[in-house]
Amino acid sequence: MKHIPFDLTYGRMAMLPITATHIEHSQAQQKEQHDNKLPSVTNEFKIGNKVFLHRTKAEKQWSGKFENKWDGPFFIHEVLGNRSYKLRLDDKILAKVAHGDYLKHYHSRNNPEPLIPQIGTHSSLVSLKDISRNLEPIVVIEQPSNLNT
Repeated sequence: MKHIPFDLTYGRMAMLPITATHIEHSQAQQKEQHDNKLPSVTNEFKIGNKVFLHRTKAEKQWSGKFENKWDGPFFIHEVLGNRSYKLRLDDKILAKVAHGDYLKHYHSRNNPEPLIPQIGTHSSLVSLKDISRNLEPIVVIEQPSNLNT
């Protein structure tokens, strides 16, 4: 009878878990662990949505340090699957396909009103109109500058 190094070291025959059921169980377990680590996809775009496209080349160039990192807005022209999209700008369809990781929703600014953080709180924002309604008029009293006391 032939002896393999495992037999000589541990004094018993090696039990190798290479059965089909064990492999399937291991693969299912690995898939579940992998899927749990994946981030949930929150940006699902539909045809007609306005989006910005990330300029990855601008990210790596020092010369364009203060330039916009996003181009657009573009429209979603076609959904290709696997979070890939064809974009269009007015009537021109872009040749390159864009992945969903490089897109973000465009929110139009029809009535841009700046928001100012409210004093004393970090989470609530107040518009300028609300602040101007609550202000009381300030009266400035000038004092004579040549008083010798």
